[in-house]
Amino acid sequence: LEDILTANPDMLEEGLQLVGRQTPTASGPLDLLGVDGDGRLVVFELKRDTLRRDAVAQIIDYASALDAMDSETLSDFISKNSGNYEGIQKIENFGNWYSELRASNDLTDEGIESLTQPRMVLVGLGVDDTTQRMVQYMASSGMDISLLTFHGFINSGGEALLARNVEVDSADVTPKPPSRTRNRKARFQMRVQSLSQDMQIVLTEIERMFREQNSRLTGGFSNTRMSFGLDFSWSSEHAWDDGRRAKRRETLFIEIDENRSVMIVGFHPIAVEFAPDDFNKLNDSNIDFTVGSTGALFGEHGYMFPLRSRQDWKAKKEKIEELTKKVCEAYDAARQKALFSQ
Repeated sequence: LEDILTANPDMLEEGLQLVGRQTPTASGPLDLLGVDGDGRLVVFELKRDTLRRDAVAQIIDYASALDAMDSETLSDFISKNSGNYEGIQKIENFGNWYSELRASNDLTDEGIESLTQPRMVLVGLGVDDTTQRMVQYMASSGMDISLLTFHGFINSGGEALLARNVEVDSADVTPKPPSRTRNRKARFQMRVQSLSQDMQIVLTEIERMFREQNSRLTGGFSNTRMSFGLDFSWSSEHAWDDGRRAKRRETLFIEIDENRSVMIVGFHPIAVEFAPDDFNKLNDSNIDFTVGSTGALFGEHGYMFPLRSRQDWKAKKEKIEELTKKVCEAYDAARQKALFSQ
């Protein structure tokens, strides 16, 4: 199969120029390497039988190794390994060769930098359902990966014939629209960009502080809020759980108000329950805060700390960090106790 395709690269795709065959890499020999008619680098992984899921991992490995190279390293790599097999031309200077190729194909003059993120094409004599589903999913998610199969025949005259069949063509796959989660994150990040540089730094510091307190805190987004939740599937004994074993509950949050004038650090009622005495002591402090609904599913007694400047954050940082630590320590202790009792 490799011999036939090397001698007839148009069977893979029209206008393809092969520049490598069995090219050595840290993960093993890369079957075929080419440059397509649009000046894109293409990695081909061939299997002489049915394509299976391990081939997907293999081709991603090869493509990522090439993508990690800078332009000079990539140029030297292709030049050094060209011409080592019959049917693959020897290229003394890939940079010059690539410039001439782009000119002959009426492409704008771009450097080797345009070869980043190689296309991937899996080629085999058939494909199993799992592999086809995986490649279809990856292509619909925006990854440039295609799937090509050949069916082999021998006619009455003893000639071998190959019938080409495109199973998945990334160029024809319509990418799935962004999920609502990604849209929310993008809108929140746009809101962040409208903040002053100082307040953007404050947000980054708060996020880092939250994550350093507990590795189990996972993030989520709304248009105005970055939320941090903890796993509560281990417990059903608290009133706020309402008898349900939710896997994750929003616990802390950072919110930017509609006018972009105030940033709020908030503790949902579920957090307050872990350190009620510490939150009650806030009444004796000179730190401004509000108590009320935080939009959480359970309770009306969340605590919110408005931040209007970096100086405001510096004044409240120690107390907010202390409360966060208390909540996370109490959470870890309750979780450990519940898991131990099970």
